Order: sequence, then C-alpha cells, then structure tokens
Amino acid sequence: MEPLTPHVMHKLVFTILVHGLPDAQTNVAYEVLIEAQNNPNPQVRELAVVALAELPVPAPKRVAALSKGLRDTSSRVRRRAARALGDFGVQAIPAVPALVTGLRDGDTSVRRDCAGTLGRLGPAAGPAVTWLVALLSEPETRSRVVAATALKRVGRAAVPALLDGLRVADPDVRDRCTRLLNHLAPDDDEVAGAIRAAAEDAARIDPGATTILPALAMAGG
Repeated sequence: MEPLTPHVMHKLVFTILVHGLPDAQTNVAYEVLIEAQNNPNPQVRELAVVALAELPVPAPKRVAALSKGLRDTSSRVRRRAARALGDFGVQAIPAVPALVTGLRDGDTSVRRDCAGTLGRLGPAAGPAVTWLVALLSEPETRSRVVAATALKRVGRAAVPALLDGLRVADPDVRDRCTRLLNHLAPDDDEVAGAIRAAAEDAARIDPGATTILPALAMAGG
C-alpha cells in the first residue's frame, strides 16, 4: 500500500468522526489505520490514533492498537493514545502494562496522561501504584495532583507503596504520602504507627522538619 499522506489521513479521520463509515468499509478502514501506525510521518500516526479511538470496531481491537500508540517514537502520538484509552473504562484494562510503562516516559505530559487514564481504571490500576507514588515528586503541580487522584481511586491497594514513600528523602513527598494514607486508611493503626515513626525519623535527621507534623496530628499522633 502506498504510504498515506497527512492530507489523505485528515480526510479519513474527518469522515470517521463526522460522517461515520458504512459497515462494509469499517474493517477496511481499520486495516488502513493499523498500517498508518507504521507511517514515517508522525502526523499521520497521530491522526491514525485519533481515528482508531472512534472507529466502530470492537473495543479490544482498538485498545490493542492504542496500546501500540503508547510505544510510538513521537510524544504527541503517545499522549493521544494515553488520553484515548481513558475513554474505554474497564475495557482498557489490557492496556495497564503499557500505561505503567508510560509513567516512566521522558515526556511530562505523557506521564501525566497515563496517570490520568490509570486513575479512571480504579483498583484495576493496582500494578501502577509504585510509579504513581514516584510521580508525587514531579516538579509540576498538575502532574502531582493527577497522580494523587489516581492513587485515591486505586484505593487501599496503594497503601503499601505509599508507606514506602514515607521513607524517601524528600520531605514534601513524605508529606504527600502521609496525606494520602490518612485519606485511604484513616482508621488503620499500623498506618498511623508508620506515619508517626516516619515523623520521628525525619525529626532526628532534621530537627527543624515540620512538614509531616500536621498530617501526623490528623492521624492521631
């Protein structure tokens, strides 16, 4: 097949998004879009992701194609794929491993969008908790908020990774982990004890450290 040009892909995407396709042409379009994911032009690959997300073929086929988009060399394509997967709900669960890999992406927006999609999967995103906790150290506030929201939606399965976060060197990350633990396990005595111990360790290392103390008080310390 001749390599698709951006102009042709624009027309195909417009048709899919605005007019739809006859049933007889849907499978043909799917094969064209799958092939377009290998196009040397990143704009074509990005448009293919946009179209695949909306193409009326079974969700598992689209999720698999979008998961491939998460491995694209273009960060714009990876961001598009991550965002699109967020609209599939539980049908996107097979993409969790690829989304977890995306939490370690070199592009801030890709990491954030993968975290947002994982948050929409709730407890099914349990395998991501270690890397979501790592995102609590992101320099950008919006990324930290998205990661914290995802951890809340994962629920108590995030508690072990957050407890590990109490031992990191960064006092701000320890404070964020403490607040999330208070939200997820407010009545857990073991969690309260771990928070108290982390505060005592921080005080020994830096007698002036106070960031964790308000959260400690919330935990009953």
